[in-house]
Amino acid sequence: MRADMPLDENEKRRLVLRLVTHLRCVECGRLYDPEDFALVQRRKDVWVLNTRCRYCDEPCHVVVFLRLVPESKPPTDLTPDEAQDLSGLPPISSDDVLDMHELLQGFEGDIEILFNR
Repeated sequence: MRADMPLDENEKRRLVLRLVTHLRCVECGRLYDPEDFALVQRRKDVWVLNTRCRYCDEPCHVVVFLRLVPESKPPTDLTPDEAQDLSGLPPISSDDVLDMHELLQGFEGDIEILFNR
């Protein structure tokens, strides 16, 4: 979907339905059944829905904002020079994550000292 094109009512319904099919109960973690959601209120591109988990009876309230915004660069705290320096590095791999996990799992002490080695 392009951000510069408005959604028609059917597209909005499909988008909300697709969203609720991925929601899980915060209490028991099970997926909600989309047909159990009820529309409480709707104003322009804001939809308020509610349901109750059919497994644990936990209530759920969802607010959906359907305003599409143009894609932008992901936020970062890097300076432009730092970003340029890092742009040539390979992506972080699963092995990198496992190595860091193993390093931190056995580490006791000041984390600042660890990363300033």
